[in-house]
Amino acid sequence: MEAMLKDVQEVKAVGRTRRVHVRPFAWNSRVPLALLVVLSGLFAGCGRGAATATPSQSPDQSAAWMELAPGIRYREGEGRVSLDIAPPLLSEESVRKFAEYAQGRMAQATSEEKAFWEEQLRFVKEQQALWSDEELVVSVLERAFLERIPLPLKEPQRQELRAKLGEIVGQMKRYGPENLPWGGDFQGLPPELKTSDGGMVVGLDTFPLLVQHLGPQSLFPSCSLAASALPTTASPGAKAYAFASCSTGSIIWGQVETRTSAKAANDWPPPCYDSGWPTSQCMSVAYGSMGCYSSAWAGYYYQWTDLRIYSSRRSSSNSRCF
Repeated sequence: MEAMLKDVQEVKAVGRTRRVHVRPFAWNSRVPLALLVVLSGLFAGCGRGAATATPSQSPDQSAAWMELAPGIRYREGEGRVSLDIAPPLLSEESVRKFAEYAQGRMAQATSEEKAFWEEQLRFVKEQQALWSDEELVVSVLERAFLERIPLPLKEPQRQELRAKLGEIVGQMKRYGPENLPWGGDFQGLPPELKTSDGGMVVGLDTFPLLVQHLGPQSLFPSCSLAASALPTTASPGAKAYAFASCSTGSIIWGQVETRTSAKAANDWPPPCYDSGWPTSQCMSVAYGSMGCYSSAWAGYYYQWTDLRIYSSRRSSSNSRCF
C-alpha cells in the first residue's frame, strides 16, 4: 500500500530511467474506487551503449541449422558446435534424443566440453519439465504482469487474466517463439488504453479491455540471439561472443542475458555475464597455442524466485586454438 501513495516510482532499466506513474486510490463519480496505473513512455526504445551493433558473422554461422528434435537445432564445425533451443517446443522425445546426442559428444570430450554438454542436457531436461507444467508457467507470467501493472484485482479478474495467459502459453507450445501469431503488442492497443504522451493507462474499469487485447506478442517480443565460440584469427587462441536484443513493443517483458568464457594455455580471463532489457552483450578472448576452450550463451527468460522460464536460448562451444 505504501507504494500506492507515491506519485512517481523510478525504475532503472538498461542505463536509462523509465518513469512509472502510480496514482493512489481516488473517488470518481463515474468509476468508483478506480486505480489508474499510467506507464508513460514505458515502451520507448532504450539500449546498452556497448551493444548498439550486432557482432559480425562467424565462420560456423554460415552452416545450415540441423533439426535434432522438437525445439532443438544444432550446427557443427571442426571442434565447434552451436545449439538453438526453443524450450516451449521441447517434448519427452526432445529430451531423449538430445540425451543420446550429448552422450555421444561427451564420449570423446575434454573436461570443459563435457561440462558444457552436461549443462546443456540439464537445461533441456529442466525447461521441458517446467513448460510441461502449464499452470506453473501461467503463474510466472501472472506475477510478471502484476509487477508491471499492479492493479488490486478481484478473484474473477485474476481468473480472467490467468485464462488469457493460459491461451498464450498454449500458443507458445504450439508455434514456438519464432512463429507466433501476430497481435497483442503495444502499438495495437485500443485508444481507451493509451495516453496522449504515448504511454498506457489501465484502470479496473478498462482491465477487461486489456485482457482481451493480450496475445503472445504482449509477453514474448521478437528477439535476436547470437552465441558463437571459435578460435581467434590473428594469433592462436579462443574467443566467444554473445548478443541478445529484443523489440520493445511488448506490454510485459522479462530479461535477456548473455554469458561468455575463454581460456588458452595460461591465459584464463574471468568469464563475462550480463543481463537486462532490451539488450545484452558479452565477449571473452584468450591467447595461447594449447588448451584452448571458449563458450557462449544468450537467452530470453522470465524469473520467479529461483525458477527461470526461458522462451529461447542459443549456446556455442569451441575447443580449437587455430
